[in-house]
Amino acid sequence: MIIFGSVDVRTITLLAILISWASIITCYVLAVSLGHVPAWLPTISDCAVGAPEKYLFRIGLITGATALFANVVMVYYAFPKFVLRKLELVAGVAAAAGLTVVGAVNEKENNTVHIGGTIALFLGYETYMVALAQDASKDSKISSTSVISKHIFAIVGIVLLLAAGIFCTDWKKYRVYVALCEWLYVFNIEIFNLTLFEDLQGLLLLEVQQDELISDSVHPDDKTPVVCDKTLFET
Repeated sequence: MIIFGSVDVRTITLLAILISWASIITCYVLAVSLGHVPAWLPTISDCAVGAPEKYLFRIGLITGATALFANVVMVYYAFPKFVLRKLELVAGVAAAAGLTVVGAVNEKENNTVHIGGTIALFLGYETYMVALAQDASKDSKISSTSVISKHIFAIVGIVLLLAAGIFCTDWKKYRVYVALCEWLYVFNIEIFNLTLFEDLQGLLLLEVQQDELISDSVHPDDKTPVVCDKTLFET
């Protein structure tokens, strides 16, 4: 059997991180360069209002949300013994849906819908992080470093959300602090996702193989190509 190539599950995790983060940073740079927002410190949503950055923001975040959804689903199937896996799936999908809304509708188009998407994203993903950290702590196959890291980022996320909620009570006075909490929380999410790299090591999403058919009636060079889906995450 000849293996032509494979797709590592962690590739999807990496895409979920890079696409969203690269889109946000690029839009920030464009918005600041064009004078649409101050350098210190706009909310992430402020960087998605003016053109042309709003178009890149929309494409990038919706694509990132798709990768995030795929990542959440793959983690669900990768750890069938996790007690809270259904909660993690629902919370993760809600977060991905929220990210889609945030990318599709900016605050100037419909602030109510945009804020609703933001709440779904942050609360959904915070629930996902807390539940995943709890399940990981009970799995002997997951290293203590990964478990501790997950708990730390989940706790940091809670603190940032609480701080943002408090600062939002006086938006005009604490707007910069709200923005800072938002930026730090998004960064915290991306770092949390990196802890999955070790957990998902050696798991394949897809492997392309070719079986060699050799018999008296078949020429040795005659081969039948097949695409082998390794029942998702089979090592």
